[in-house]
Amino acid sequence: MKRILIHAAFGTVAICCAAWGVSSWVRLQHAAQVNRAIAAVSAAHATNATNATSATSAGSREDGAGDGDAPQVQLARATMLSKAGDYDAAARLYNGLIHEGRLDDLGRAALFDLGNMYLREGSIDGGARALRSIAMVNEAKARYRLVLRSAPGDWDARYNLERALWLAPETQSALDQPDVKEQHNVKLRDAQSMDLP
Repeated sequence: MKRILIHAAFGTVAICCAAWGVSSWVRLQHAAQVNRAIAAVSAAHATNATNATSATSAGSREDGAGDGDAPQVQLARATMLSKAGDYDAAARLYNGLIHEGRLDDLGRAALFDLGNMYLREGSIDGGARALRSIAMVNEAKARYRLVLRSAPGDWDARYNLERALWLAPETQSALDQPDVKEQHNVKLRDAQSMDLP
């Protein structure tokens, strides 16, 4: 009886180890497949970047998030599009990876990269782009704050938020607006209290 229990325990441990090995192998294969897909996206984007018309057609082709690719591949595509200057397609891909209810590691990475893209776009100097630059920096600040809500210890997001606040401070707007009491205290010029009904 004791021998049967020992063999049963050993068999159970062996089955658990085999299941763990199979699940690790499956995860490894999936990671290798994702890495190959990311490398293919990088190579295709690098070859298409030399030809402007090819880059435009690749951008419209690559911006579809529903083609069954892994989210890591979509993040790599969005990063490539952002670096190429196709901000609209990159923003669509980044926003497709962000789930408001539950923000996982990939969603935080997409939010952070989207904030970086907005900050980069907003940092471009130019008189005609001044209003757009402020709007882009404000969008970047909002993205960094969302990242910090879900991961308060993210020092990269803190640093970039501080940088964005340095580019577009928020305290100045509060000083420019009059106090609420000053808005409601209306005084009539040369009017006496007996003149009013």
